[in-house]
Amino acid sequence: MTVEQASIEQVFQKAGYSSSTDYAIKKMQEELLRELKVCSDRIDAFEAKYGMRYEEFDKRFNDLTQFGLFEREDDIMDWRAELIELREVERRLAKIVS
Repeated sequence: MTVEQASIEQVFQKAGYSSSTDYAIKKMQEELLRELKVCSDRIDAFEAKYGMRYEEFDKRFNDLTQFGLFEREDDIMDWRAELIELREVERRLAKIVS
């Protein structure tokens, strides 16, 4: 480790972190938890709008005539994308937590 690297590590240690890596991991966890919350909130909004979870919405898609077809099509694509993003964020979070 160079003198410069040691100096930088001391800055992180004085801030209460064991290392710059420890700091980076904690900041990434915070960011992923924020992303998780955003995805969860968007999914919750779809569930509240339709009064059901995605799986049921997908099965009953054509029966939900109180909503227009274009609205349902947009929502099913966006809802599915949020679920995929949620799983990806959970996977990334699990990697750095373990």
